[in-house]
Amino acid sequence: MAEFTGERVIPELVDADLLNEHLARYRFAKHFMGATQHSVHILDAGCGSGYGTAELAGTASVTGMDIAAEAVGHARLRYGGEGVRFVQAGCEALPFASAIFDLVTAFEVIEHLDRWQDLLAEANRVLKPSGVLLVSTPNRDYYAESRGAAGPNPFHRHEFDYEEFRQTLGAVFPHVRIWTQNHAEAIVFSPEHPARAALEASGSNDPAGAHFYLAACSQSPIVANVANDVFAWVPSSANVLRERERHIAKLNGELEKKDAWLQRTLEDHSELQRRHEALTAELERQNNWGAELDREVMARRARIVELQNELQIRLVWTGDLESQIERARIEMERLRAESERLEAMVGERTLWAERLNEEIAEYRRELHRIGSSGWFRAGAKLGLVPQLRDDQLRDGQ
Repeated sequence: MAEFTGERVIPELVDADLLNEHLARYRFAKHFMGATQHSVHILDAGCGSGYGTAELAGTASVTGMDIAAEAVGHARLRYGGEGVRFVQAGCEALPFASAIFDLVTAFEVIEHLDRWQDLLAEANRVLKPSGVLLVSTPNRDYYAESRGAAGPNPFHRHEFDYEEFRQTLGAVFPHVRIWTQNHAEAIVFSPEHPARAALEASGSNDPAGAHFYLAACSQSPIVANVANDVFAWVPSSANVLRERERHIAKLNGELEKKDAWLQRTLEDHSELQRRHEALTAELERQNNWGAELDREVMARRARIVELQNELQIRLVWTGDLESQIERARIEMERLRAESERLEAMVGERTLWAERLNEEIAEYRRELHRIGSSGWFRAGAKLGLVPQLRDDQLRDGQ
């Protein structure tokens, strides 16, 4: 089902008053279909959901056209049938040959177009010389007042007051008649099987205060059953009191549904509140646990900093120690070399001492031989040579 946006009427989704406001224009349009012998061809430009196109169907061949794909799709499914077709196209460039339609309707469309002049030109092109364009639009002044604080309609591109609407249509069509459309309350007296309707319409017809304007435009003089008449449509839902009672009953049913919904909502809210409190308590516990973790993390980070500082000190100490070890190793190498040199020197001196001892021993032996000789002794007695000690003589033995 198509979506009701506030602009495109979906009969199943809107209240009766709004639907009748739009449907009345199509009932009015039936009086312009004529009683000629040839087949009547009608174009419903900007057909929306297609309910109005279906209303015009019957003896006529009706084409509904809208630029929105979803609207055309809905119309085909809901209202498509014999003598009714729907096409997707824009109103500013109608995809039809010239002079083929007897009637073109464009209800509540012109105010939605940036190039609204093109709608009038295109409608004039596709109409037969005696054909009629029925075009409606809201009264700009009344519409602005009725919307109040809601402000301008965001879907509308250009709105008209009565005089601008009349001049705009008159610039394209030489024959223009404009009706005001108002949703008025009436008192209806109706027999069981009415033969005809008698209308007394004494209400105000001031265009400035009208809700909507509906105009018939043609290149030929406009001839219709309602060409200069007041037209009123009494829909099946026009029994105001009955409809109000039904509406009240419906509202009461809606209130009961809403009361039940409200009760369920309150229960759901209580459950959500309970869950919220439980989650809040759990969150508080998690926050406390998180705060404890944060404190532990901070303490461990401080300890890591201490260990890093201690490690840096030890690295410096280790570096100094390694330097001292390297210096000690170099000193030990030097001492080892010095020791080896001294050992070599001791060896050499030991050999020298041994040779010296041998030489001394040899000298002593020689001295002993000399001291033991007769001539040395004779010389000693005479005081011609030095006197040798007994230990010198014994060492030489």
